[in-house]
Amino acid sequence: MIPTYRKVLVTTDLSPTGNSAIPHAYAVLAGLGGTVILWHAIDLSGIPSSVYAQRIPGKPLAEQRAALRDSLFSSLEALVPEEARAEGRVTTEIRVVEAPGVIQEAICQDARTQEADLIVMSSHGHSGIKHLLLGSVAESVLKSADRPVLVVLSRE
Repeated sequence: MIPTYRKVLVTTDLSPTGNSAIPHAYAVLAGLGGTVILWHAIDLSGIPSSVYAQRIPGKPLAEQRAALRDSLFSSLEALVPEEARAEGRVTTEIRVVEAPGVIQEAICQDARTQEADLIVMSSHGHSGIKHLLLGSVAESVLKSADRPVLVVLSRE
């Protein structure tokens, strides 16, 4: 049986590498229509994470958090491909999620909560020492996700 994807969650850390997965998420739904969930995390733990989260040191005030969310929402909205807007068959849902530290767990949990059929994300493609030092969010998601994951390799 060939799977049909109707809802795709695509993650980005708003870097060129992270953003490289976005066109692929829309391409999966291009002929069928559906929903792309454009997803970004705010890491409130203050603990450094390798990618996929906007870190806020300390305990931010509610106003600071709201301003950051609004700014991130606008940045994510600007990443929606013009072709997707013009065609109208693929809708976009933007999610800025507050994740306390472990971004890969937040990605998998929100994919379940949002009932995404597929997770799309980029990978920096690090290996060796860089991989050991930075870890790999994409690799962790691949190991723990309960749904298919499409990893776009980016060497930027």
